[in-house]
Amino acid sequence: MGTNGKMKKVKGFFIFESAIAIIISLFAVSCLYLTVAESQKNGREMELKTDRVYAYHVLKANNLDQITVHDHVYERIGQHYLNDKNTNQKYKIAD
Repeated sequence: MGTNGKMKKVKGFFIFESAIAIIISLFAVSCLYLTVAESQKNGREMELKTDRVYAYHVLKANNLDQITVHDHVYERIGQHYLNDKNTNQKYKIAD
């Protein structure tokens, strides 16, 4: 009984330790996923903002009605304002 009882305790400890390791691993993977997803979202937002500023300056410098940048059609609608015809949103562009 002595060795059998010790084996059950050791096996129970190993199962508990494995469960804790799995929980920690799942937590780490989900944190990594959130970090990568947020980084990609920030990258897309920065790309769109850069595209809008670029489109505004090209429209202004060349006196064009509209321009297409990365599948978005932009038109200038006044001093420092730009309209994205794809999403029908207006943006203020800092000079």
